[in-house]
Amino acid sequence: MKFLRGVGDEMELFLLAVGCFGLGILTLLFPHGLQRAAHWLANSACLAGSALVAYAAALLLFCGVNPAPLSWGPYSLTCDGWSAVFLLLTGIAGVITSLYALGYARAYEGSRLRMLGGMWSLFLVSMVLVLLAGDAFSFLLFWEIMAVASFMLVNHESEKRSTWTAAYQYLVMTSVGTAAIMIAFLLTGVASASFSFADMAKNTLTGVWQHAVFVCAFVGFALKAGLVPLHVWLPKAHPAAPSHVSALMSGVMLKIALYGFGRFIFSFLPEWNYWWCVIVTLAGVVSAFLGVLYAQMETDIKRVLAYSSVENMGVIFAAVGCGMLLKEAGGDWYLLGFVAALVHAFNHSIMKVLMFMSAGSIMHGTGSKNLELFGGLARKMPYTAAFAFVGSMALAAIPLTNGFTGEWLVLQSFITLATNSVGQSTRLLTALSFILLGFTGALALGCFVRFYGITFLGRARSECVEHAHESDGFMLTAMGIASVLVLAFGLYPVPVLQAASFALGVQADFAADAMGLSWAGVGYKPVLLLVLLAVLSLVLWLAVKDSFVRKDVTWNCGTYPTQRQQYSATGFSKPVRRAFDYLLKPKRQVTYMRKDHAYFGRQLSYKLEIPDMITEKLYLPFQKHFVGISAFLRRLQQGSVRLYVAYVMAAMVLVLVWGALYK
Repeated sequence: MKFLRGVGDEMELFLLAVGCFGLGILTLLFPHGLQRAAHWLANSACLAGSALVAYAAALLLFCGVNPAPLSWGPYSLTCDGWSAVFLLLTGIAGVITSLYALGYARAYEGSRLRMLGGMWSLFLVSMVLVLLAGDAFSFLLFWEIMAVASFMLVNHESEKRSTWTAAYQYLVMTSVGTAAIMIAFLLTGVASASFSFADMAKNTLTGVWQHAVFVCAFVGFALKAGLVPLHVWLPKAHPAAPSHVSALMSGVMLKIALYGFGRFIFSFLPEWNYWWCVIVTLAGVVSAFLGVLYAQMETDIKRVLAYSSVENMGVIFAAVGCGMLLKEAGGDWYLLGFVAALVHAFNHSIMKVLMFMSAGSIMHGTGSKNLELFGGLARKMPYTAAFAFVGSMALAAIPLTNGFTGEWLVLQSFITLATNSVGQSTRLLTALSFILLGFTGALALGCFVRFYGITFLGRARSECVEHAHESDGFMLTAMGIASVLVLAFGLYPVPVLQAASFALGVQADFAADAMGLSWAGVGYKPVLLLVLLAVLSLVLWLAVKDSFVRKDVTWNCGTYPTQRQQYSATGFSKPVRRAFDYLLKPKRQVTYMRKDHAYFGRQLSYKLEIPDMITEKLYLPFQKHFVGISAFLRRLQQGSVRLYVAYVMAAMVLVLVWGALYK
């Protein structure tokens, strides 16, 4: 291995991981008769590669190792604290989802199973290489590979019209984002000695060029992160993809957008304009509020989770904007906002991976993803119900889960901003942020009470529940590992705080003190807390286990209750829908199917649709005008040589006139 001479051990581990992923990619060349072997090899290789990535990143974060960069001409690979924390979450999520895929992806046998395993390997390795890229060329190359691989995975079930429509919309949107990112890199690289990140950090951008770079970078990465109003691809692409792909897209790919944006604002644009901070903060809090509001309305379990990703990415970017505003206010407390963003990004990665795997398990067991058809699944799928309960608590930010840790830090950063800001406009922005984040937290709690209650509790609403079955060992093991991590990092968040603090160059005690807890010292005893919780649970169980001596159906005015008398998912969300009717603009339709009597016995059909107002008010009018312009330009291309000669003549005349006027 002569080409590795002089490279640190951690970089060798990363390259070995890339080799494992490459082995998985080679399964694309396997013959159709070996598709099952290709499936096992690809996902096992991805599991091993992800484990190596997580181990190498952990060494860098917790042992302070600084690996030497590796270069091939203008291309280079390197790793610092900022990329290491994202490599760590990529490795952990990759291990869990690859283990899950060993069981889940077998359902695609006979339906492009080799393609699924090979593209899964390419998707994972492209994300790792994006995070290891040390120059603009490498970053953009691997970013495009990541986009193409994710498009192929979203479009895996291309026989469904809704799938390929979602996939091509995703491809168009991600291409627009990539174009904006390329412009940002080009403008920065032109003002630098080279396109390496080290030289671009010493750029000479000034004035309007700094604003142009910020706008392009923010638009490009905000689109990939799914921030409103650039989120329209996300609620369609995530449900269309296989569940383990959705888990990795939401858990990791969206966070890579945060990595790229952080690389720009910390390295290439270290001097921030006040309005940049305002834009990032407003985009974050508005995305958080609208994301969870639409999640509350959805009946597709994967669309609920997709809109929840919009919400949580909004919370993360709101924390970044808060940190930027705190830096403008002065003092060292600005680091709290960035620590909060990293901690919540890390925690959200794990809990969203858990919830998408739970959704995949539900779909695998029932054959449906419609909330309205579920009910009572806890009896048929007890393990999935337990794991989904942990994930739902985390996404609702219930204490003792890792979701609470990140959101608490975000609120602490805004409290710090409120007490340290000097301008009236900043105080007003902080108040608005508090209001929207408060609504977000309340709606998130209601959203996942609805999600869990409608799915797992009550009575079966359809036949698909009666025939439901539990998932296999690989899927349950993966969900169990993710559930343990959700609870472990909720009870003892020190490793996550340390990783985030190291990435930003601050002490771990800094964030712990800001939370009012002594987690980084000797005052916090997680084992003691676990013992107390176990004792409390035992006492509660002993107190209630003999309290119910008789079981009977719920009294219902003398009639026997049926499953149709339960709350539906749509009915559960009706109070929220009525409260925000002016934002949601629901479309209701009532159809009389049969009318046997003038006063009773009528059979009705209700249909409710919640349109995405961003799509209807922004994208559809733009699409209409774009198609109109295209139709006009199409008329100019008639295929007539004489017409084209006339165009050339007209252009020459215009050039001569322009030259004569400005000679």
